[in-house]
Amino acid sequence: MSMLGASVSQTGNTLFSRSLHRQISSLTQLALVQPGHRRAPVLTSAENLGAACPGSAAAVLRRQLHPGAAKELRQRRPRGKAALALAARLPESLAADLAGGRGWALFSCDFEDGSEDLIALKLGGGPHDAHCGDILQAIWPVLREDALRELAGETQAAVTSALLWTISKKTDSAVLVLNSEGQLLHCNEAGRDMLDSGDLLSDRSGRLSCARPEETAGFYAAVAECARSRRGSARGPRELILFLEDRRSCMRLPVSLTRYRCAGADQPLVVAILPRQPDRRRIEMLAQKMGLSPAEARVAALIQLGLSNREAAHIAGLKEQTFNTYAKRVLAKLQSAGRAEMAQRLTWQASLGRVS
Repeated sequence: MSMLGASVSQTGNTLFSRSLHRQISSLTQLALVQPGHRRAPVLTSAENLGAACPGSAAAVLRRQLHPGAAKELRQRRPRGKAALALAARLPESLAADLAGGRGWALFSCDFEDGSEDLIALKLGGGPHDAHCGDILQAIWPVLREDALRELAGETQAAVTSALLWTISKKTDSAVLVLNSEGQLLHCNEAGRDMLDSGDLLSDRSGRLSCARPEETAGFYAAVAECARSRRGSARGPRELILFLEDRRSCMRLPVSLTRYRCAGADQPLVVAILPRQPDRRRIEMLAQKMGLSPAEARVAALIQLGLSNREAAHIAGLKEQTFNTYAKRVLAKLQSAGRAEMAQRLTWQASLGRVS
């Protein structure tokens, strides 16, 4: 039997399975299952008991998908250890009757890998009650796999949704999705901010263009080359890096172009990623959360930009000597050995996400 991690065994969640409810409704309107027994999450066919499937539980469910052939399904006695263990995981309204064996039938199914499922059916006096064990023995191996696949798949969909939301809303890198002709199909919020500023790329004309017009043709050529490339092919790399000049800073910044071929799509897409330096507002907010005063946070943000003390003092509206005093105080509070270390810490922390 596969042993489950404490993080899973301590969740105590019941996980609603529609396939379980649908297939077993001829026997009962309420069925409870512990796949793998003892420490496994509880599956239920009663929707009012359902809870979101945690990621760790989903991993456990995937591991339980292939226990081998079912060896034996047997009925367990009421008020036994198995019934009490299952009842301990349930709401009080159900636990007492299950633990006492009142109106419930409890079964266990053994598998080749040594694992054991517990199945509890709440009987309602229907015509199938006397034969529920025979029916369950015929349908359970297939039914359990359907239920586990459903739950694991739902959780994977939620994980994918969370990743897409993070890329769309929270990441501070600009992400643009282009077709092979360089037409903008979609972008995240950081990408929209970048395009609206127009300092590197813009789409104000309805077509992407570089801030330096002479770089636009090269950008489209790189996109087309990336779209033509194939993995493991001598025709070209899967990823291209080109440098575009930022109009405001006059720095040449890297743009990553990666070919993406979606299953079933006729044409490949190109994903452009432009890492962005966190803005001063986020740096200042983070510095204040790290214990600096607003004035000290402003100084820290200017240091992070790599400006000299004279330049930074001028921007802050301070005398250079005053700025130096603030800078020493900032380094001491952040326990940094020097300006470079402090700037690196603030840059790394601030790059973890966008300001909400």
